[in-house]
Amino acid sequence: MALGRQQQSFQCDQCGSPNIVALSLLYEQGTRTYSSSTSWGRTQSYSARRAAPPRPRGYGGPFLAWGFGAYFFFFWGGMLIRGVLDRPNDFGPISERVAGALISIGIGLIAGMLLNFRRVSRYNQKVFPGLYSNWAHTYLCRRCGKLLRIPS
Repeated sequence: MALGRQQQSFQCDQCGSPNIVALSLLYEQGTRTYSSSTSWGRTQSYSARRAAPPRPRGYGGPFLAWGFGAYFFFFWGGMLIRGVLDRPNDFGPISERVAGALISIGIGLIAGMLLNFRRVSRYNQKVFPGLYSNWAHTYLCRRCGKLLRIPS
């Protein structure tokens, strides 16, 4: 007779209830997507929003913020340089310095954007996997609502 491995039963530390559920299952059960010929979307229950997994950081926000600033300063610095080169008599001697300062600020913003990308990448490679692992091993007691971390 083959002996099957009996599954370990977990219970809540606070109330003693065996009615616990993994956050991943709670998130999956409470999230619904829908689509039709005219609309599409996603709905979530409150408990599914509470049980949502951590998300990796994206590069879009830093790119838009830093990139817009860099574009602004490069554009106006380039326009000033073009104006000085096309009509040198209409611009004073300080215009070249102002154009150089604008382009230098643009270069500084590009460097800031690259440093921010590096920070986002480091977070996604070093911090996010630990957060996701903690989320994957966390359970919720359906009786009292306590979050339980069960080691793997």
